[in-house]
Amino acid sequence: MGTNDTIIAMTAIVMGMLTLLIPITGLTARFALKPLMEALAKYRELQGQDQAQQLLERRMALLEEQLHGMDRSIRDLVDESDFRRQLEGGRARQALPVSRIVAEPQPALAAEALLAER
Repeated sequence: MGTNDTIIAMTAIVMGMLTLLIPITGLTARFALKPLMEALAKYRELQGQDQAQQLLERRMALLEEQLHGMDRSIRDLVDESDFRRQLEGGRARQALPVSRIVAEPQPALAAEALLAER
Protein backbone atom coordinates (compact mmCIF):
# COMPACT_ATOMS: atom_id res chain seq x y z
CA MET A 1 0.00 0.00 0.00
CA GLY A 2 1.07 3.46 -0.82
CA THR A 3 0.84 6.65 1.12
CA ASN A 4 -2.28 7.72 -0.72
CA ASP A 5 -4.02 4.44 0.07
CA THR A 6 -3.13 4.81 3.76
CA ILE A 7 -4.50 8.36 3.90
CA ILE A 8 -7.72 7.28 2.19
CA ALA A 9 -8.12 4.34 4.58
CA MET A 10 -7.52 6.55 7.65
CA THR A 11 -9.99 9.15 6.36
CA ALA A 12 -12.63 6.46 5.81
CA ILE A 13 -12.12 5.07 9.32
CA VAL A 14 -12.31 8.54 10.92
CA MET A 15 -15.44 9.45 8.92
CA GLY A 16 -17.09 6.16 9.83
CA MET A 17 -16.33 6.65 13.51
CA LEU A 18 -17.57 10.26 13.40
CA THR A 19 -20.90 9.15 11.93
CA LEU A 20 -21.42 7.08 15.08
CA LEU A 21 -19.75 9.36 17.63
CA ILE A 22 -21.52 12.61 16.70
CA PRO A 23 -25.05 11.35 17.54
CA ILE A 24 -23.76 9.60 20.66
CA THR A 25 -22.04 12.82 21.78
CA GLY A 26 -25.19 14.81 21.09
CA LEU A 27 -27.39 12.46 23.12
CA THR A 28 -24.89 12.39 25.97
CA ALA A 29 -24.69 16.19 26.01
CA ARG A 30 -28.47 16.44 25.94
CA PHE A 31 -28.94 14.15 28.93
CA ALA A 32 -26.03 15.69 30.81
CA LEU A 33 -26.97 19.33 30.17
CA LYS A 34 -30.76 19.04 30.49
CA PRO A 35 -30.84 19.26 34.33
CA LEU A 36 -28.37 22.14 34.22
CA MET A 37 -30.47 24.06 31.72
CA GLU A 38 -33.67 23.42 33.68
CA ALA A 39 -31.98 24.70 36.85
CA LEU A 40 -30.83 27.84 35.02
CA ALA A 41 -34.34 28.39 33.63
CA LYS A 42 -35.86 28.06 37.13
CA TYR A 43 -33.27 30.45 38.54
CA ARG A 44 -34.02 33.07 35.90
CA GLU A 45 -37.75 32.63 36.40
CA LEU A 46 -37.40 33.12 40.16
CA GLN A 47 -35.09 36.06 39.59
CA GLY A 48 -37.69 37.61 37.27
CA GLN A 49 -40.37 37.11 39.92
CA ASP A 50 -38.13 38.73 42.54
CA GLN A 51 -37.57 41.71 40.26
CA ALA A 52 -41.30 41.99 39.62
CA GLN A 53 -41.94 41.83 43.38
CA GLN A 54 -39.33 44.51 44.04
CA LEU A 55 -40.90 46.69 41.36
CA LEU A 56 -44.34 46.26 42.95
CA GLU A 57 -42.90 47.07 46.38
CA ARG A 58 -41.32 50.26 45.04
CA ARG A 59 -44.59 51.26 43.38
CA MET A 60 -46.52 50.62 46.59
CA ALA A 61 -44.01 52.69 48.59
CA LEU A 62 -44.40 55.54 46.10
CA LEU A 63 -48.19 55.35 46.29
CA GLU A 64 -48.05 55.34 50.10
CA GLU A 65 -45.78 58.39 50.04
CA GLN A 66 -48.18 60.20 47.72
CA LEU A 67 -51.10 59.26 49.96
CA HIS A 68 -49.31 60.63 53.02
CA GLY A 69 -48.53 63.84 51.11
CA MET A 70 -52.18 64.24 50.11
CA ASP A 71 -53.23 63.58 53.70
CA ARG A 72 -50.87 66.31 54.94
CA SER A 73 -52.20 68.72 52.32
CA ILE A 74 -55.80 68.01 53.32
CA ARG A 75 -54.96 68.53 57.00
CA ASP A 76 -53.28 71.85 56.14
CA LEU A 77 -56.34 72.93 54.15
CA VAL A 78 -58.67 71.98 57.00
CA ASP A 79 -56.49 73.88 59.48
CA GLU A 80 -56.46 76.93 57.21
CA SER A 81 -60.23 76.73 56.75
CA ASP A 82 -60.75 76.51 60.52
CA PHE A 83 -58.42 79.46 61.04
CA ARG A 84 -60.30 81.57 58.49
CA ARG A 85 -63.63 80.58 60.00
CA GLN A 86 -62.40 81.63 63.44
CA LEU A 87 -61.13 84.93 62.08
CA GLU A 88 -64.34 85.74 60.24
CA GLY A 89 -66.86 84.42 62.72
CA GLY A 90 -65.19 84.97 66.07
CA ARG A 91 -66.41 88.52 66.59
CA ALA A 92 -68.31 91.05 64.58
CA ARG A 93 -66.25 92.97 62.17
CA GLN A 94 -65.38 96.37 63.38
CA ALA A 95 -64.55 99.21 61.14
CA LEU A 96 -61.04 100.48 61.44
CA PRO A 97 -60.83 103.78 63.28
CA VAL A 98 -60.34 106.69 61.00
CA SER A 99 -57.17 108.47 61.91
CA ARG A 100 -57.06 112.18 61.79
CA ILE A 101 -53.98 113.24 60.01
CA VAL A 102 -52.92 116.78 60.59
CA ALA A 103 -51.23 118.09 57.55
CA GLU A 104 -47.95 119.73 58.32
CA PRO A 105 -47.04 122.64 56.11
CA GLN A 106 -44.45 121.71 53.62
CA PRO A 107 -41.38 123.94 53.46
CA ALA A 108 -41.87 124.90 49.80
CA LEU A 109 -45.48 125.86 50.37
CA ALA A 110 -44.57 127.76 53.54
CA ALA A 111 -41.99 129.79 51.61
CA GLU A 112 -44.55 130.62 48.91
CA ALA A 113 -47.04 131.70 51.56
CA LEU A 114 -44.48 134.04 53.12
CA LEU A 115 -43.66 135.54 49.75
CA ALA A 116 -47.33 136.05 49.01
CA GLU A 117 -47.80 137.94 52.25
CA ARG A 118 -45.10 140.46 51.32
